[in-house]
Amino acid sequence: MSKKLLEGLWQSEKAKIIESLPKTKKSVTSLLSHPVFELNNGEESIVELSELEFIKSVIPSALNDQLMLPFIFQKKKSQYTLLGGKLEQWVVEKILGLTKSSPFLLELFHPRSDYFIYHVKRVQSKIPTLVFLTFSINTQS
Repeated sequence: MSKKLLEGLWQSEKAKIIESLPKTKKSVTSLLSHPVFELNNGEESIVELSELEFIKSVIPSALNDQLMLPFIFQKKKSQYTLLGGKLEQWVVEKILGLTKSSPFLLELFHPRSDYFIYHVKRVQSKIPTLVFLTFSINTQS
């Protein structure tokens, strides 16, 4: 195969990956009033209200406007990185039973830098409509 053909195939696959992700993250409060993510390709991904209720049971209500969903795990080699801030990381670790710390003390919280597939699958099994998977994509041509 020629290098030009391979590059074209890669660009096509990269575009498909990007199109399948949400355009923006939304707060729990926003999702409760309109439980839908708009994807980059224009389609909608509907969020199960039971999953939002589960998330609400994990975090104090004062943080409903601060927690930004969905959780996006990015695969690089054999591990996944959670794209998001410390609050998102805290929620994932709380779901996994890896932390007992308070979400109000995030400056003292030290999350994992990477997760294994079994971590991601456990989170995904609890809240499948709130978890998206992607791959680390080299943006250089």
